[in-house]
Amino acid sequence: MDVPETQRNGRKNNVRFRVAIVGCGIGGLTLAATISKFTSEQDGIIKVDMYESKSEVSVIGAGVGIWKRSWQVLQDLGFEEELVKRGVKVPVDGESRGPIFRKSDQPTPGYDFHDHVMPYGPLGLHRPTLLEILQSKLSENCTIHTSKALVSYTVHAGDNDSGITLHFADNTTAEADILIGADGVYSATRQTMFSGLAEETGNKEYTQYARAEYSGTLAYRGPVPTEKLKEKYPQHIVLNRPKAWCGKSQHVITHPLGPYIGIILYMYRPDLSSPSLARFQNQSVVPSSRDEVLALCEGWEPELREVLECIDPDPLKVSCWVIHRVKPLPFCVLGNVGLIGDAAHAMLPHQGVGGGQAIEDAHLLGRLLAHPKAALSSPSRPSTLPIILKLYETFRLPVAQKAAKASYDNGLMYEFNYPGLVFGGSQPDANSRGPTPDELQVLGERIGESFTWLKEGDVEGDWRKTEAELEKM
Repeated sequence: MDVPETQRNGRKNNVRFRVAIVGCGIGGLTLAATISKFTSEQDGIIKVDMYESKSEVSVIGAGVGIWKRSWQVLQDLGFEEELVKRGVKVPVDGESRGPIFRKSDQPTPGYDFHDHVMPYGPLGLHRPTLLEILQSKLSENCTIHTSKALVSYTVHAGDNDSGITLHFADNTTAEADILIGADGVYSATRQTMFSGLAEETGNKEYTQYARAEYSGTLAYRGPVPTEKLKEKYPQHIVLNRPKAWCGKSQHVITHPLGPYIGIILYMYRPDLSSPSLARFQNQSVVPSSRDEVLALCEGWEPELREVLECIDPDPLKVSCWVIHRVKPLPFCVLGNVGLIGDAAHAMLPHQGVGGGQAIEDAHLLGRLLAHPKAALSSPSRPSTLPIILKLYETFRLPVAQKAAKASYDNGLMYEFNYPGLVFGGSQPDANSRGPTPDELQVLGERIGESFTWLKEGDVEGDWRKTEAELEKM
């Protein structure tokens, strides 16, 4: 669903400032929805223009894990009533069953070593549903422009405020007072920010933050038709419960999703320059096949291979995703330009928190921008917008980077590469053998502990702390 280009602000003479949001994904739409909710027109309209590179708002991508804090944000935006109307189960406080972790990199039957209990009943929200509801929350002062791929931006420093010109691939431009890059891991906003800073300061170190870096992880995805698996193996262990099939430097996640079983094979392959991995260089998605996935799990336990043999043979349905991430940034705000979501802290998916971090970024930033103290300069005072953006960075960037580190660590644990618990590898602390049952029990306990932070959350309390700092201005 797209918002018509004709949806315009009818009170241009009362515009407080103009916000350009690059990217109409989860973060960008949450930011626009939050500004829409919290802006009081008595303080002046905030005009929001959103720029989407595709011809429509894309709904491609996996479901989004909504943990406690993210759910508090969505509740604040009116999601609970909307989801109940659609018959969608909403998250609840309390524990819920997660995946069973199993050692599987052996030709004989593997064995379970951790029955994971989620510390909070998370919601796996269908991405199209999430984006559709977010769009319904936009005010008449928000406009979505499609087929607008940002190439770069220019900041024009004036006596009072710094205007920003956005340059698009179709050779058009747009103007704004604030630019927020919600344009993902390959963010053109981030590239312009850090490349420009490197050129301006002569410090080439900044260029390392401009582009995304390969994470060392490949992810093969392919569906297994549930009925096909049931026909061959009626009592198979993947039919009723998510499973994490763990082995040295790779693991497989299977998740029952109604008509099909979702399959993701994650592999730690840090060197894409080797001949066998050459086709993945400079790519984000590469076609694959059921046979390739099976070959990668040669020598793994029979129960896993039974599932992989049932992957849909259609080559268009099996692909390999080359996962990139953003190196921890020293900052995500420069003047009146800021980054949110994956543009600021794209991470590995091993805790399912990337989308939630974008939602939390957007909610806090949106409330800050909607606050009456957010204003351009006037004859009596300078612009508060750079300080407002820095407040967002102070409260959100360290939290999101901590989540990214936790996701990275989880991948190490699932693949027997976690420091102090390294098995069958060449690292200095590695054992040349596989883990013992006792060692796997310790590993399972660590995995359980790594999720405990996700049951915590007081978004409103965090806002009060942020607002207290805002009131000191």
